[in-house]
Amino acid sequence: MAVTENVLIEAGIQVGLLAEEDLRAIRIQAKRERLRLLEAVTRSCRFPEAALYQALADVRGMKFLQSSELRVDTAAFSLLPRGVRGQRLMLPVRGKGGEALLALADPDDRLSLDRMERAAGEGYTPALADPQALWAALRRAVQDGGGTVALEVAGDGSDPVKMLDDIMKEAYLRRASDVHFEPREGGMRIRLRVDGYLQEYSRPLGPAEEEGLMNRIKVLAGLDIAEQRMAQDGAMKYSVLDWDLPETDIRVATIPTRWGERGTMRILGQETGKLTLEQLGMPDFMLTDFRHAITRPYGMILVTGPTGSGKSTTLYGAIHELSADDLNILTVEDPVEQTIAGISQVQVSTKVHFAQALRSFLRHDPDVILVGEIRDLETVEIGLRAAMTGHLVMSTLHTNDSVGAVTRLVDIGAERFLIGSTLIGVLAQRLVRRLCRHCRVGRPARVEERRLLCREEEEMIKEMIIYEPCGCSFCLGSGYRGRIGLFEALWITRDLSQVIAEGGGESRIRDKAKKLTTLWQDGCAKVVAGEVSLFEIMHLRPEEV
Repeated sequence: MAVTENVLIEAGIQVGLLAEEDLRAIRIQAKRERLRLLEAVTRSCRFPEAALYQALADVRGMKFLQSSELRVDTAAFSLLPRGVRGQRLMLPVRGKGGEALLALADPDDRLSLDRMERAAGEGYTPALADPQALWAALRRAVQDGGGTVALEVAGDGSDPVKMLDDIMKEAYLRRASDVHFEPREGGMRIRLRVDGYLQEYSRPLGPAEEEGLMNRIKVLAGLDIAEQRMAQDGAMKYSVLDWDLPETDIRVATIPTRWGERGTMRILGQETGKLTLEQLGMPDFMLTDFRHAITRPYGMILVTGPTGSGKSTTLYGAIHELSADDLNILTVEDPVEQTIAGISQVQVSTKVHFAQALRSFLRHDPDVILVGEIRDLETVEIGLRAAMTGHLVMSTLHTNDSVGAVTRLVDIGAERFLIGSTLIGVLAQRLVRRLCRHCRVGRPARVEERRLLCREEEEMIKEMIIYEPCGCSFCLGSGYRGRIGLFEALWITRDLSQVIAEGGGESRIRDKAKKLTTLWQDGCAKVVAGEVSLFEIMHLRPEEV
């Protein structure tokens, strides 16, 4: 027997996932759009159905098993009669401590529990799981042991239009930034990148479904469906079929692999378009300096970091701070990730690259120029000369820290005197997962942890509370919800400009920048403030610490 919608929604209300006073409006909306109430609730409050099952587990005092924990106990599963396997939505698993758990989709399913205990000859503790994830794990277990699955679950089917729509709904609810379609020997695996980490989409696909789904994506992205032996790139706008949501811009890439064609969809601007500079997590003193820098009439500002560190989001936030009514703002990007009203945005193509666009911009009387990325000497030279001749130029660069940006520009071929005279500042950044405020757990910091986190000796002797992830229905058991930026800013003073022009190395520049707050130091401050866990910033720990 399946759990009813009302039971799940009531559990969501009890743990605070949704407010009871909002439910009436959602019911009316569901009837108007002819949606299931559960679907309308998840869309309105923006969380997947799995969150409600975890809420139900919390209310009942049961353990909730994530997809990654649904690994079948093969020995126990083989004890079930062959005719029983795959007939009911249950799966025996072993917990981390070795305890015998029976994953169920219904907390009141006593029949499945009795069958498992009789077959195995031992007691089992019932645990709750999301039906889609449980069904996928059960199907893998049955297929590995030989047999078929007689169960059907919501969303099952081979219609590629419906399959893609279901995937995009899940991506929206989980706030995913990318969707990966990965062919394997036994069928395609689908994973969603959420808060920088990949999560498996519960429903695996067979070879026939895999081909239909990839063809659907390629048609929408304007790719050649007959070409499966070379890499292709495309783009599309997607709108969920029966949900009243705005269109989403998506970048699509495909490439042939051993087991079939792999695809990746990058979902552009779904969350970041609404972010302001305050919401990025920049320290107040750094934010003040950054705001002052972007109001300068000329010069160059660089934002550095690896791919996926939020550089474009920071630059978009800066553009939103400027007045498009008073300034002529031009951008050249690859691709255009967010559409901003009032400014001219140019998409890089085979006929227009960064340097060409920059050269043309100078004939369009610009005040502010945003260059998506500095990649070559021509782009650097034009950008620096534009910054020197009365334009504010903002761009991104791939370096590990702010000081390294100077060395990188020199490596590309820029003249040191140009860098020193035109560069306003460099902002280095990373993105780390933010602790879920609903379930984070505080504890006293150990001596070695205080030594890492404290800059001054007198701070080290103080009692300090740091927080660790726990897991709840709000964060889907991960302990993290959303991401926050770590920042390092290098502002070019007159003394630093002279050091750069004279050929000073990174160590000399760092010594001269006495007030430089590093990425590690900003991360430590956010750990002490309870925003991130110490584990999240350890990869930034300098060698001397």
